[in-house]
Amino acid sequence: MSTLLTLVLLLHLIVALPVCVHILLTKDETAAPPWLALVLSSPFLGAFFYWILGINRVQRRARRFRGRQARYIPQPRDRALPFADLPTGQQRQLFHYESAVHDSPFLGGNTVTPLIGADQAFPDMLSAIAAAKTNIALSVYIFDADEIGEKFITALTAAFARGVSVHVLVDEIGSGNKSRDADRELAKAGIETARFIPQKIKFLPVVNLRNHRKIMIVDGTVGFIGGMNICLNYGPKAKGGSRSASREPVRDLHFRVTGPALEQMSAIFEEDWKFASGKSITLPVTKARREDANLPQYVRIVPDGPDNPFQRTLWIMLGALALAQKSVHILTPYFLPNAMLTSALAVAALRGIDVRVVVPAKTDIRLVDWAMAAKFQDLLEHGVKIYTAGKPFDHSKLMVVDDVWVLVGSSNWDQRSLRLNFEANLECYDADLAATMEAHYQAMQGRAELVSLARVQAVPRRIRLRNNLARLFTPYL
Repeated sequence: MSTLLTLVLLLHLIVALPVCVHILLTKDETAAPPWLALVLSSPFLGAFFYWILGINRVQRRARRFRGRQARYIPQPRDRALPFADLPTGQQRQLFHYESAVHDSPFLGGNTVTPLIGADQAFPDMLSAIAAAKTNIALSVYIFDADEIGEKFITALTAAFARGVSVHVLVDEIGSGNKSRDADRELAKAGIETARFIPQKIKFLPVVNLRNHRKIMIVDGTVGFIGGMNICLNYGPKAKGGSRSASREPVRDLHFRVTGPALEQMSAIFEEDWKFASGKSITLPVTKARREDANLPQYVRIVPDGPDNPFQRTLWIMLGALALAQKSVHILTPYFLPNAMLTSALAVAALRGIDVRVVVPAKTDIRLVDWAMAAKFQDLLEHGVKIYTAGKPFDHSKLMVVDDVWVLVGSSNWDQRSLRLNFEANLECYDADLAATMEAHYQAMQGRAELVSLARVQAVPRRIRLRNNLARLFTPYL
């Protein structure tokens, strides 16, 4: 028996030591200790889980498609402002910082129109599909073949029948394996579809990754971006009935975009399509004037994902918090900031910035609710104001800084969005858009309840223990 135990221990070390070497070379001081503990304390099983969940193989595969590139390292640049209406030094610093974090340029000559809820977004998107002449590219996390999805299936099929080129990309986990998958119905009509990381054995090492982007580009002239999926949760109640006994209504934000920023949005879709299907496509781009006095909105599309080891969205958020001079107002459905973001929020509040966060009182994931609650006390003690809103569940992602800078899109304030998901966000410098989104934020805060520190401290010990246990899983929620 002792000989067998010795052999098992030796084999464990033979397997574990190379894995530990990989962890030490690729993981930071936050991620490395738990992985090392798991691999060393769980013979074979720990190494297996690291092989499945811990290695970023997406970056390697992306390089095969996009060409091997050096790791992007932010560099301070002396960039000329493309616009002259940033009134303060802090705001000009924010522009220079954001430009260093991600070198995608801010482009003028755009229009960004907020679409509040499905009642505004879906009719606008369907109208754009109906008017399409040459090309439609749609990427969405959830696309269900329900009452809402069927409207899009019908519109896309009709567009294809009249000669429009249609490409639809959905996420395997988000859209699931249902008996009536929307993408399979489209494929039957002859439309090209693809699934991001299908649930097959060969994709097992990257099964933890998601394409969480929601973008649509039509004819290279109009695009849509935001947080809205295509499913019944977002739709209005049917006459005489409800959506579904098992589904809660969802409120969200989406944005209609025209102008040169569509070039950046199209490039994201082209790369994702190549990644998922193995095929190259080139979307049409209608060249627009990059400067137009009548279209002052300066925007850029910021893609992020595990194929990019530098976490762009995280660092954009950190810079906005560091350089804010008056206010930072945030809407997010899932609020699980990592240690860096938590500290940045606290520091901003301590230096007198009005930092406010509105989150749902109850999300669609109970474990997330518990983990979020565990984060509240530390932030409240440092002056961050947190509000919880009741039903309907608000899925909006919005950050407004100093009434001039806006970040919207698909990224939540959690580690899954900021480390593991492929996301697409819209970064805007425009006082009018910021004022509109600030008004929306104020409306959401107006129906929410301020979380008091006394209430959090009065939570029973057993509940706090449960919440803090759930917080340990925040890197994977």
